[in-house]
Amino acid sequence: MSPDAREDSNLRGLIKSSPDAIVIANPETGDIVEVNQAAEEFFGYTQEELRSMDILALHPADERERYEHLFETHSERQPAVISQFDDGSPVFAVTADGDQIPIEINAWAIEDTEEDQPLFHGVFRNISERLRRQRELQRQNEQLDEFTSVVSHDLRNPLNVAQGRAALLEQECESEHIDSLQTALDRMEEIVEDTLTLARNGQRVGEMEPVNFVSTIGKCWEMVDTSEATLEIEDDITIRADPDRVRHICENLLRNAVEHGGDDVTVRIGQADEHSIYFEDDGPGIPEGEQDAVFDPGYSSASDGTGFGLAIVQRLAEAHGWDIALTESESGGTRFEFTGVEIQ
Repeated sequence: MSPDAREDSNLRGLIKSSPDAIVIANPETGDIVEVNQAAEEFFGYTQEELRSMDILALHPADERERYEHLFETHSERQPAVISQFDDGSPVFAVTADGDQIPIEINAWAIEDTEEDQPLFHGVFRNISERLRRQRELQRQNEQLDEFTSVVSHDLRNPLNVAQGRAALLEQECESEHIDSLQTALDRMEEIVEDTLTLARNGQRVGEMEPVNFVSTIGKCWEMVDTSEATLEIEDDITIRADPDRVRHICENLLRNAVEHGGDDVTVRIGQADEHSIYFEDDGPGIPEGEQDAVFDPGYSSASDGTGFGLAIVQRLAEAHGWDIALTESESGGTRFEFTGVEIQ
């Protein structure tokens, strides 16, 4: 057996054993010349029936010309993934029962020793679930945009008016209730701002650039009420990230350490390995049974906490492509470790 014939025999063996539906057709005539068992199960026709069909018969009959042009465009030797037309509409396969299934076709042309020209090989996959998830994600994004609009305008605007009125009330009269009113309004503002941060920025990052992690931590330390807390930076670290998002991460972690670790907590920051950085404290730590819950939006063990800080940290880390793990530090406090970080 010649090397070409052996290679062709091996290819056909792989095609027959593949779990994916594979259809091989003559690109000139459209005639199907070979299919595998998976294609029989996928389309609902027997292999003999499929071999007697034109490949266009596997697609909606009322759009034959459209599919013919699509396959002509992709019948060259370069591999292609076909899942939609130029206008973004999905590609469908039609089963023996008449069901239309949205599909993705991994297509390529390859030499065949038994034919005078390359054959068109197509691997058919059902992408119904993928499209369902895309539609669901789009729906969620639309709801998120609507939600942020309501919070940003319909809620924050009257809140600002209430804060202004409370300030005027404090100037005009004395009352034991004014301080509580101002505290409640300030608390509402914190919740609004944290909610907007989580909704708007929790799933995306801006332009990535070198960020000096030590410098960022230092600036955030000045912005957070750290009381008698101590900051120890063990490594000079520069990472590739979105500087604004890194600032959000650092501010929330510092605030969390001080709020839960005590006024005299010590915070340590350093590099765990070539792709990981850590942020730990020597506070009381988080009970093992609660470690997963701390990343849930709204979860807080503090009476005055919004419960969004660590949720924001997790979302922003994931938006960078980092994994975040919560463990116990050597001193028994809390340790956050970020892996997958591009350290420069």
